[in-house]
Amino acid sequence: MLKKTLLTVGILFTGLCAFLGITWLKDTWPIESTSLKNEGVGKLIIGMDESQISRYYPEISDAGNFIVHTNTKEIICIELRDKIAGQNLTTKKGIGIGSSLADVKREYGTNYRQKNTERYGDLIEFQDDKTNQKLAFGINLSNERVTVVVLFDYKKYNYQY
Repeated sequence: MLKKTLLTVGILFTGLCAFLGITWLKDTWPIESTSLKNEGVGKLIIGMDESQISRYYPEISDAGNFIVHTNTKEIICIELRDKIAGQNLTTKKGIGIGSSLADVKREYGTNYRQKNTERYGDLIEFQDDKTNQKLAFGINLSNERVTVVVLFDYKKYNYQY
């Protein structure tokens, strides 16, 4: 009887460990690189000097967490959470808030990592190993529309979804 109980507990424990391992791996497993060279939001790109922000978008300030920069004053993260009045901000391939998941897949492909995050819920993440950039799109699963766009240099900035 004790052997059967231990065997059952062992099998259940192994199953739980396998489930947790797969859940963890799906968020960290390597994905095929997607070219994000020259990618940006509107006229802003990663590595651009902070002074250029006000030249292109004088109404945008750091207070809205739209742009995060280091002490070198270069852009290392661009986060687009809301539509900005008078601006049609999209990625270089035309994807912005409200775009469809089908449009994202058509423009960027299917080499992405799916994540469920605390901050944005479900999102898909593309990675470019040559430019050290990640591009993530928050997705509302009920209507398959983009809710947030985040582009960042993952070597310089550890973005917390």
